[in-house]
Amino acid sequence: MKVAIQTFKDTGHAGRGVGVYGMELIHALKKRDDVEVLEFSDGEELDTIKVDIVHFLVFDLFQKTLPTNINVPIVVTVHDVTPLVFAKHYPAGIKGNINLFIQKRALRKVDRVIAISENSKKDIEAYLGIQTKKISVVHSGVGKQFKKIDDKKVLETVKRKYNLPENFAFYSGNVNWNKNIVGMTQACISAGIDLVIVGKSFEQKKDLNHPEMKSYKEFLNKFNYNPKVHILGFVPDDEMVAILNLAAVSLFVSFYEGFGFPILEAQACGVPVLSSKLSAMPEVGGKGVMYVDPYDVDEMTYKIQLVVQDEKLRKDLIAEGTDNVGRFSWEKCAEETVIVYSKLLK
Repeated sequence: MKVAIQTFKDTGHAGRGVGVYGMELIHALKKRDDVEVLEFSDGEELDTIKVDIVHFLVFDLFQKTLPTNINVPIVVTVHDVTPLVFAKHYPAGIKGNINLFIQKRALRKVDRVIAISENSKKDIEAYLGIQTKKISVVHSGVGKQFKKIDDKKVLETVKRKYNLPENFAFYSGNVNWNKNIVGMTQACISAGIDLVIVGKSFEQKKDLNHPEMKSYKEFLNKFNYNPKVHILGFVPDDEMVAILNLAAVSLFVSFYEGFGFPILEAQACGVPVLSSKLSAMPEVGGKGVMYVDPYDVDEMTYKIQLVVQDEKLRKDLIAEGTDNVGRFSWEKCAEETVIVYSKLLK
């Protein structure tokens, strides 16, 4: 079958979770001999006569991204509906709400919706009005670059380059409100452990008065000059994996997630994970995670200390995490996505 798939090259999605999903899924699909992938970018005209299916890899809530004039089956991946679940933290404005109405109507007309977790499926039904029988859950995978590094020279080189402390917690991600960066950072400081932060979003110094930047602005005001907080900004993937390998614990204590790549990335590197017990994170992390209430800084503080200091607990989390991460792969994601395509062509 021939499938036209949306690509995110040279767009704002490229370095985010959505971009990782697109890049990895397309790569895995191209390795198969039962599907031919034709990539298209935003705004590009689609010659649907030459393809059997069109797959949009992202659904924008507040911008018109779904065309209505495609005459072949349409599949749309919806990653999460965070801005609708927590509307007061993500104000859409008049134009955004008009576009949301248009987008919801367009989504109800597509042939299949892919959700990246059971939690996302539940919220897609509740907030976008999509019938459950129209939604397929296909979990994402984890990149093969995330692995345990045994070469001490590699680790020591990266440690010196970034002047990393001996003992630290690790966070990789963006600055959106749902990431809970203020509570997470406060918990690390209270626990007496350094926090190393990786992510291009932390280089952002403009538009700090935008409503969606409120929590990031609070983070900068409280912690930007704290010696226990190490903001590295963008780091190349290979070095980021090395930094993760050096961490005592990886943190992912969001208020809400559609999936949870950082959980699997840490588990693949043999690093204990402390994560939120809400939304999709337990679904992704399985038993190989120490779960917390992300609204309770005291609990986060206590459990960070526990994971860092209790050697038996660390070993148990690492072992369970290694088992858990084996449930996820981009090859499996591609296989289940092709099954979705095939059912539409019967």
